[in-house]
Amino acid sequence: MKNKTALITGGTEGVGLSIVRALAKANYNVYFIGRNTEKGAQIESELKEQFDAEFGFIELDLSDLVAVKQCTQDFLTQHEQLDLLANVAGVILSQREETRYGLEKTFSVGFLSAYILATELSPLLEKSQNPRILFVSGSASIVLKKKLDFNNLNLWENYNGFRAAANTVHAKTVLAEILSEKYLNYGIDVNAFHPGVVKSQLGRGMAWPLNVITKGVSNLLPRDTKTGINACLSDTLNGVTGQFLYGNKRLPLNFDKQYKERLWQETETLVNEALSFEG
Repeated sequence: MKNKTALITGGTEGVGLSIVRALAKANYNVYFIGRNTEKGAQIESELKEQFDAEFGFIELDLSDLVAVKQCTQDFLTQHEQLDLLANVAGVILSQREETRYGLEKTFSVGFLSAYILATELSPLLEKSQNPRILFVSGSASIVLKKKLDFNNLNLWENYNGFRAAANTVHAKTVLAEILSEKYLNYGIDVNAFHPGVVKSQLGRGMAWPLNVITKGVSNLLPRDTKTGINACLSDTLNGVTGQFLYGNKRLPLNFDKQYKERLWQETETLVNEALSFEG
C-alpha cells in the first residue's frame, strides 16, 4: 500500500519534531520545514536510517512569504499527493521585528505563511483520501475569544511578545474554521489543536532572563504532543472538521461571520502586498 505523505512546518524541534517522528513510525513519507540546515539534515538522515519511507528536510524562512509561495509551487510540481499539512511553526520575540515586507515577524511566521501553505497546497490535498490540515493553537481561554485589532494587526502600537504570539495562534484558530467551511465540499478536514505542554525552543527569542528560564523549564517537559499526534493520525477524526482539539475533547469553532470575513480580507491584502513586493 502506498505511503501517505505529510508536510510539517517547524519540524526540527518541539511539537513539530514530535509529530514528524510519530508520522515516520506510522509509515508516512514526511517532509518537514525548518531554518536550521545542520539540524534538519541530521534529522532527515536519522529518519532514513530508521524507517523505510521518504523523508525530506526543506530549509525555508517562513517570514519570507515570497519564498513560502515558491515552496508551495515546488511541492506541487514534485509531488502527486499530500495527505496531511500541519502548520506548527511559531516564534515569540522579546522586541518587535519586521520582515523585509514590513510585516510583524511573529504574525508572518506563524500565521501568514500557514495561510499560504494551506491555500496553495489544497489541490494536492483534494487528491487524497481523508486529507487533513492542522493548525497548532493554544489554550481555549486565549484562542476562542475575539481578540484581533484589525487596525493594528502589525502591532505598530503596544507591542508585546506574548501578545503577538497570542494573536497569531488565535488567528490560526479562526483560519481553521474559515478553511473548514471553504473546503467542506472538497473533503479536506481542517482543525486546530492545543499541543499540550511540550518541550520546545519557542522561548529562545525572548530576552534574558526569560529565555534562560523557559529553556530550563522546557527541559523538564515531555517530548511528545499526544494531542497533536492524535490529531494527525487518529482514524476517529476522519470527517471531523472545524473543531478545536485538546486531549480527548472536541469543541466546535464558532466565530462571528463578520469577524471571519474581516480576517480573511485583511489576510489576503497583507499576503498579496507581500507577494508583489519589489523592495
